[in-house]
Amino acid sequence: MQKYIKPSALALGIFMASAASANDALEFSKPDFHMFTSFGALEVENKDFDPEAFELEAGVKGLVSYDSFKMKYEFTVDMAQAANRDDSAADDDEIRVKEAKAFFPTQYGTLLLAPRTTSGTYRNLYDNINIFEYNETHNGRETSTGNPIFNQADEGQDVIAYITPRWHNTFIVAAILAVQEDNDEDAEVKAIRLVHKGEKLNWGLSHIQVDANMHPVATDDYTRMAFTAGYKFDQLHLGATYEINEDTFNSNDFDSYGVAARYSFGKGMSAALGYYDKDADIDAADNSGVVFQVKKELSPNIALWAETGQYDNSDDNIALGVNLKF
Repeated sequence: MQKYIKPSALALGIFMASAASANDALEFSKPDFHMFTSFGALEVENKDFDPEAFELEAGVKGLVSYDSFKMKYEFTVDMAQAANRDDSAADDDEIRVKEAKAFFPTQYGTLLLAPRTTSGTYRNLYDNINIFEYNETHNGRETSTGNPIFNQADEGQDVIAYITPRWHNTFIVAAILAVQEDNDEDAEVKAIRLVHKGEKLNWGLSHIQVDANMHPVATDDYTRMAFTAGYKFDQLHLGATYEINEDTFNSNDFDSYGVAARYSFGKGMSAALGYYDKDADIDAADNSGVVFQVKKELSPNIALWAETGQYDNSDDNIALGVNLKF
């Protein structure tokens, strides 16, 4: 019989080891309360022009330390779906937990425990092209997006991850996700990525494997790979990401890519342009689109923006909004 250590036991061992030498008083940093809201108006092809809360988030984060033991925590809720809900409809939209996670940094790396979190792969591999407000580059299963090109999720659940120390601005992240609790697989999703975050140049590559048990009739694991690179000039940021989807559970493998750029004119004014393309085994699923945005940052806390997404095989959209954060 094959013996193995369950992920939960491994995480507990690392957690206990990091706190073993603690003998000083427990210290709490002052909690940092934060809020981000993006709201305005949205017109999607074949639908009415409508006021919309694109994002409506509030949360708290902070640091707990006890001698050599440290824990960074963050809790954030997203109220956009509740704000947009049609009160006359019979649905169960609720305030949704977006972030519920804790980091345990040590000299040997950082452990992440997260019942709910923004996807690290999404953040590290798609940020170079995810520069728009409504037309975000994820699959739209948790939060809405006008961009239908990519299959990367924007959030993850039941995540255990290890982040190596940085070496010349380069690090590795290995993660497992226990998505379902009623099968014989402790970690249905396994992910690893290599990321470089320099002052001007950044790049990364990732590999995600989703167990076939996640689908009732699948025989092969679904794999998704992504590659990205970006560069920041004085006023211009350029970025590109390529995504490969193999053995998808719907038997329609596809590749997607995007290239995007933002140019800053000064005094808070900028313009962004992106091109996105999806090439699928089934021709009817092919798609491509162009997104354009203008943005005016009135201050570090307030920004006005307008953008449009025009797609060959999906609904076009026009969105206007204001962002407020503190």
